[in-house]
Amino acid sequence: MRHAATYDLRTQPWIAVRTAGGTEEISLHDVFRRASEVQALAGEIPTQDVAILRLLLVILRRALPESFDYPHERWASLWEAESLPIADIEAYLKEHADRFDLLHPETPFMQVAGLAASKTSGLVKLIAEVPAGSPYFTTRAGEAVRSLSYAEAARWVVHSQQFDVSGIKTGAHGDERVKGGKGYPIGTGLSGRLGLVVFEGGTLRETLLLNLVLPPEEDYEADRPVWERAPLGPGIEAAHSAPRGIADVMTWPSRRILLHHDGSVVTDVLIANGDPIHARNLHDLETMTAWRRSANQEKTSGVPTYMPVQHDVTRKMWRGLEGLLAFGVQNGSVRSEAPVALKPGVIAWIQQLTGRKKIDRDTPISLRAVGMSYGTQDSMILSIYDDELRLRPAVLHDERLAGLVLTAAEEAVAAVQQLGRFAANLAEAGGREASGPREGARLAGFARLDLSYPTWLGGLRSSSDLAVAQAQWRRTVAREISSIGDDLLRDAGDDALIGRKVNGKHLDAALADLWFRSYLRKNLTELANQQTPERTGDDHDGHAQTVS
Repeated sequence: MRHAATYDLRTQPWIAVRTAGGTEEISLHDVFRRASEVQALAGEIPTQDVAILRLLLVILRRALPESFDYPHERWASLWEAESLPIADIEAYLKEHADRFDLLHPETPFMQVAGLAASKTSGLVKLIAEVPAGSPYFTTRAGEAVRSLSYAEAARWVVHSQQFDVSGIKTGAHGDERVKGGKGYPIGTGLSGRLGLVVFEGGTLRETLLLNLVLPPEEDYEADRPVWERAPLGPGIEAAHSAPRGIADVMTWPSRRILLHHDGSVVTDVLIANGDPIHARNLHDLETMTAWRRSANQEKTSGVPTYMPVQHDVTRKMWRGLEGLLAFGVQNGSVRSEAPVALKPGVIAWIQQLTGRKKIDRDTPISLRAVGMSYGTQDSMILSIYDDELRLRPAVLHDERLAGLVLTAAEEAVAAVQQLGRFAANLAEAGGREASGPREGARLAGFARLDLSYPTWLGGLRSSSDLAVAQAQWRRTVAREISSIGDDLLRDAGDDALIGRKVNGKHLDAALADLWFRSYLRKNLTELANQQTPERTGDDHDGHAQTVS
């Protein structure tokens, strides 16, 4: 017998958070009331946290007054307040109360009432931490896949709308696109196609506000999240074929979903295709990813066309900062030639706030990068990208500081490449194949600097002496890369010490070492010593000075 049930997400616990006392689940009301106490979201996987953050941001921005003439001042008033505008938020949630009931018979939260098909999808399709066909990669198995608590199910519904895999779906009855009971691929959820970047503060309140981009002009009436629109049916919404604002794009219904429950737990789910969406030229609406002009897309469109930049899963975020900062590019500016790259809207917004002195330039914040990697025509999850850098707004706003951090990254990458060449030379001198040692050395070099660079970056302030900071970094790189080189030389073997002819010239370990050390000395150590003499102790910012 099916029991009547309700689960009001406004008052029932479902959002996983971390506080000083540990992790817990709290309601929508409490997540906003306690935002100054909550340290961070703490869901099952990083992409779920970002999906929930985007949901909370939409609620917050829709709860604010419909329009305001001075968005930067409005933001500053929120930042300086001790708490979020709770009365406005709860009034907004009350106005849309029926749409936040997970099990509502007519308007279930982010679902379609009465959705039906010839078969259901199974909870494994909803739970992104259970890779299809590879259950041994997860701790969730057995009973944990046969049912979900209402709280877990709610989190995964939010995640599915943003990150669900592509591939063939169960065909929903009433959807004209269905053929032979199947819904054919329309792509992943929009967030799955983005290289998402978000700012994080010391509390959830700070995190929400740091990502709350308030454009000077927006159509409040047109930009409605999915719960402010009429309830969806199983088919495509042809009259609403493209998002009309930030709130719309962040809650885009890429899937039609209906949870099945027994009155106590969720036992099954139906996931069908929803409204298709293309990521092309959404740069004015989607604020959490960088963008790059696409020559291939422009061949068809004939106009400047921007596509989102996804994270490179093979490297840490610090090696891709040039795409995120994109200095010299002013988002939204009018130029005779369209820029080749656009920074994420959240970064451009913090730069504006810093320049207008609405946020202190030395406020400690974190820049977090999250993304989903898919395989086999985007029909399965391969991995999740999750990385973080601690920095200060001054680094984003001051072009001199930004130039320093980009130059530092370039010098580090160049040093690692030299380390790889050194390893290859040693291998060839010993009569061995070079590609394996070269790649192994590169991986070792990046592993060292993946730890060093974030530490150095986190120490930069608006008052930092650029010459001192750059010298410190150059000595750090020289020391770390030289140390790995010492290990490579020690393990090179007798054959490498004797050497042999390579490309018609003699090569041995001593000669390879001479080239390698000469590069480090000329490009790092000597330049550092020209900037600041070698010394021990503390620099003017109180950071330990590194000695080569």
